Amino acid sequence: MVTLKKRETVLAVLTAAAILACGCLWAAELYRNGPLPAACLGLACTIAAAGLLAALWSFQRRSLDAREQAHREELAALKKKHAQELSEMQARNQSEMEAFRSGLSHSLRMPVAIIQGYAELLSSGVIKDADVAVEYLEKISQRSQYMTEAISRQFSAADTMDSSKLTYSDLDLIALVRQAAADMETAAEDQGVRIQVISPEDHLAMRADTYLLNRVLFNLLENALKYMGRPGVITIRILRQGDSASLLVQDDGLGLPAEETAHIFEPNYQGSNHVGGQGYGLYLVRRAIEGHGGTVSAQSAPGRGLGISMTLPLFPSV
Repeated sequence: MVTLKKRETVLAVLTAAAILACGCLWAAELYRNGPLPAACLGLACTIAAAGLLAALWSFQRRSLDAREQAHREELAALKKKHAQELSEMQARNQSEMEAFRSGLSHSLRMPVAIIQGYAELLSSGVIKDADVAVEYLEKISQRSQYMTEAISRQFSAADTMDSSKLTYSDLDLIALVRQAAADMETAAEDQGVRIQVISPEDHLAMRADTYLLNRVLFNLLENALKYMGRPGVITIRILRQGDSASLLVQDDGLGLPAEETAHIFEPNYQGSNHVGGQGYGLYLVRRAIEGHGGTVSAQSAPGRGLGISMTLPLFPSV
């Protein structure tokens, strides 16, 4: 743009200078040789000036056309960029919404089933013992509180499982695992599966995010029940190893090939035994365990079930 403006200015100055020079020549000719030669010179100067003016107009027209073309191209580029950004934003929003739905679904599906199971037992009239009824009501209350926290974390974006955003509290890991196993017992029995918890420890104190560890246990047990493919046993082994806790969730189901086992913690991964869901549960397990500063791995083989091994620091530096 600056170059075009400079060129127009130079051409305008040259044209004005040429017209002024022609005028001076015409005046000199009129003074020296009379009207006729001066008239011829004036005509020649007029033609020359008209040519220069025409050239200036033509150049200015081309300059304006070039500017308009550049403006149109700039607008087209801006529109294209805006459309691309809008498309990327919509795709990102859709992905975030899908992750939100998947996370909330995984958080609520099992507690809802547990609450429904206890409620059906209470309403059926089978439970005659008042103490047992109170125990079941307490479990319904606990799972309702869990659901409330799950919804709260999802909407407040605190479900990122970043170590700096975890809510640490003192807990008994053995009691937490046994409670999760008890909550899943009815669902397991319906599939001919037994859940057992084995540990040389009666209690194992640690600091962790209770809500997230509950999610981990529910997802692991639910995943085992979904993919075992036959009646059997799910064994949860808990050991203390120095300042860490070691957990192994092992089922004796159909198992997976090694090449598929290597990918089961990836988001949205679905192996050859896929029976539903979106491949989010074990990805959540990995993120939650690593968010606590722990490690997680998987071992499996066809016909030998699936084992998920985890380590967790008992007293992490928060």
